[in-house]
Amino acid sequence: MYQILLKLFEIIKKLDKIIKAKYSNKKVQIIDEQNRVHMANMDIHFSSSVNGVAYLHTEILKNSELKDFYEIYPEKFNNKTNGITFRRWLESCNEDLADYFKELIGTGYLKDAEKLKDLLKFVDDKNVYERLAQIKHENKIKLKKYLKHTQGIIIDENSIIDTQIKRFHEYKRQQMNALYVIKKYLDIKNGKLPETKITVLFGGKAAPAYIIAQDIIHLILCLSEIINNDPEVNKYLNVYLVENYNVGLAEKIIPATDISEQISLASKEASGTGNMKFMLNGALTLGTMDGANVEIHDLVGDENIYIFGKQSDEIIKLYETSGYVSKDYYKQEEIKEVVDFITSDKLIKVGNKERLERLQNELINKDWFMTLIDFVDYYNTKEKMFKDYENKDLWYKKVINNIAKAGFFSSDRTIAQYENEIWKTK
Repeated sequence: MYQILLKLFEIIKKLDKIIKAKYSNKKVQIIDEQNRVHMANMDIHFSSSVNGVAYLHTEILKNSELKDFYEIYPEKFNNKTNGITFRRWLESCNEDLADYFKELIGTGYLKDAEKLKDLLKFVDDKNVYERLAQIKHENKIKLKKYLKHTQGIIIDENSIIDTQIKRFHEYKRQQMNALYVIKKYLDIKNGKLPETKITVLFGGKAAPAYIIAQDIIHLILCLSEIINNDPEVNKYLNVYLVENYNVGLAEKIIPATDISEQISLASKEASGTGNMKFMLNGALTLGTMDGANVEIHDLVGDENIYIFGKQSDEIIKLYETSGYVSKDYYKQEEIKEVVDFITSDKLIKVGNKERLERLQNELINKDWFMTLIDFVDYYNTKEKMFKDYENKDLWYKKVINNIAKAGFFSSDRTIAQYENEIWKTK
């Protein structure tokens, strides 16, 4: 094995020599000054195609992350937006909705997902609104039974289901959602009550060495302990972190969800596919202009998605100039109130003081993924979303627009693009 590795390294050195003879730019060389091998650099030089997995992702690769390579090989760079398998994420996990679509538009969408656009014929049909609402409610009841049986969680099927299920990472900003929960808790305590009860669901796992991500999970568990056991609050708001989140659990949560949380810091999410699964199953997106949210927005229009936050070019500029200072945002009264609550007596009483203080300190003094920069806009946009939910005709018109435009995100389209434009195996 050692001899094989030596021969491999000799080959890599020869390739590096070829590249260094052609290009003086150190950023594109295969072996750097510390004798480290950059496999991605080698791959780009000697591959025939380089693609991003959403429009924004590809543009960032071309204009920022891989700009030096794009200037050398512009013809190699292309976009292949991710897709999802409709047979699983509609036919398998939401059979009642799939059966209803067959009643309305036939079975053509099973082979050509773009045929979901035929649902636009019913965009103003209130009978369709009622049936979609009924299916959503039935899916909430199914989720309630499952969670009660498997985890002892009892959700309210008459509440708004607001879901963020994904790997725990600061750039995905579960911590911002947790700050919203704190704000909502304080609002309710101060007499500002939601018209419909809200159930906030979190699901996901953190890497074993990712301490701050684990601290975010700890904060959510503490909030769940306080809120769900407070009789003044729990009739208006519940918060749960589902255990052992996996694909099987996602298949039950997604059909029951009303609000899809896609709130990553703009420029940080390559694409996302959860956003597509929620869209297909009739949840509306609350998100930043990041990853495939950009394409969802382009497809459904401003009126059928809830967008907030800074744009990716603004965020990239802030990173380049070190222009974001979290402490400046922390000083704003509406932000300070919720961040300070992390180390309040109430939370420390039910949680771990060290974890809570560490997370609070991270938000105030570092906040590398800029939670605080978008928090006020996030809060206001989410409040508008809850208000719009009360107008069922408005809400389900948006739902139909989203489902009808979801066909673009079929993995059939993605794979066909790879085959026709890159693999060319036929």
